[in-house]
Amino acid sequence: MFERYTERARRVLFFARYEASQLGSPTIETEHLLLGLLREHRGLASRIFDRARLDAMAVHVEIYDAAADRPRVATSAEIPIGPQAMAALEHAAEEATSLGHAHIGTEHLLLGLLRHSESTAAAILTRWGLTLEAVHASIAALRTGPKSLDRHIVLVQVSVRPELQREFESALLHNARESMRHDPGCLRFDVSQDKEEPTRWVLYEVYDSPEAHAAHRLSPHFLAYDEVAARAVVEKRVSKCAGRHIG
Repeated sequence: MFERYTERARRVLFFARYEASQLGSPTIETEHLLLGLLREHRGLASRIFDRARLDAMAVHVEIYDAAADRPRVATSAEIPIGPQAMAALEHAAEEATSLGHAHIGTEHLLLGLLRHSESTAAAILTRWGLTLEAVHASIAALRTGPKSLDRHIVLVQVSVRPELQREFESALLHNARESMRHDPGCLRFDVSQDKEEPTRWVLYEVYDSPEAHAAHRLSPHFLAYDEVAARAVVEKRVSKCAGRHIG
């Protein structure tokens, strides 16, 4: 059954089995497959989650909280796939075939979960706006031409004045949060602080196009951050990259 699965799709099944074991479930269910998809960061499903702004941690907490009231059982390494999850995997194969794809990838697994509309995973995904129709549209958009597979990545490294560290941190975190909430083309905005030199910061920003990044730089939250950064930053390095989806 799994000979058509890509390496990433196979990893999703491995992660799903791990999640089922962690939750003490006697079988692998659709919610475990969803957790497996969320763990696989490099597949096409991950890009679809980015576009939908799905909060992976919120989904993880919801599934674990729901499982807290269920009896836990000792599980073996070979946890069987439950009927609903098996149906979702069969639907995934059907979706791949209907799309004319020889392989079964993470995007097909996502479609398979949505095809089984009564499942826990489908209910969670639907609440995040990920309907069968919406995911089909995202797959078509992400697969249309090589240019659409490019992401515009901005890597910023800065050093700030110690006396302005708190003000800079507040402005930076506000900019990151507001960018993810309000900038349509902002897919990711990670902020890291050097453990040994806390005045050094790294910003990892992902946009769906250079135009989206340009629009972000005109936003009120960026302009407010930029005003503080102009006073606080003593050293800055910016790299702009074209990030590509591989496989």
